Amino acid sequence: MTTTCTTLYNGRLQVRQPVSGYRFSMDAVLLGQWARLNPSDRVLDLGCGCGIISLILAHRYSNARIFGVEIQPELAEIAACNIAENNLQQRITLFQQDMNELTPAMTSGPVDAVVCNPPHRRAESGRINPDMGLAIARHEITMTSDTLMAAAERMLTAFGRLMTIYPAERLTEILEKMRALHLEPKRLTLIHTRPQGDARRFLVEGIKGGRPGMTVTPPIQLNKKINSRFQMLKGYSLKISHNPCR
Repeated sequence: MTTTCTTLYNGRLQVRQPVSGYRFSMDAVLLGQWARLNPSDRVLDLGCGCGIISLILAHRYSNARIFGVEIQPELAEIAACNIAENNLQQRITLFQQDMNELTPAMTSGPVDAVVCNPPHRRAESGRINPDMGLAIARHEITMTSDTLMAAAERMLTAFGRLMTIYPAERLTEILEKMRALHLEPKRLTLIHTRPQGDARRFLVEGIKGGRPGMTVTPPIQLNKKINSRFQMLKGYSLKISHNPCR
């Protein structure tokens, strides 16, 4: 599969991804930057794709232990390549399988945190892309909000955290589903693409078995386009560029 190389953090992190088909979006980068970990957390990245969130978290938290799960063989192969090329084989373990088959035994016990940039569109919402890789990434085909919540609840230790991102229009639905599985929403950040516009996305963190009470943080305002796919984030030193792979 032909790939391009995307560099982050002034070239300190290199990420291969397909030239065509599914490529990671700004949502994954946002989640990777927004997620908060304790120094030695064990983290599960559900639907990791090319491994972008796992790589960002490994870069930000040098003692974190990360497990990535990807059902599509082609993307899992690229994720494995990215892990090796960034010399992170000792810190990131990759599973190429359905997340519904995961058990805590596979990660040597429950994890401290689950992160996921899930498909945002319900299966019955809009046209399904004929490219199956894109369809799986965008529509709830192999992963739904219900299966995500169930996997997080199953894999998390007591008081472990789920961190995810969804379209703003699904806010009430997602918060209700989190509470139904005792993943109490504790931190919420809205994402805007225009200063006076409505929120387009939200980032949410829930704690397994947490007490009620949620903090709504200042919103993230995306601005200052740096190319056709990505935008710079206020307050972040992240820099992204695309180049052909050597």
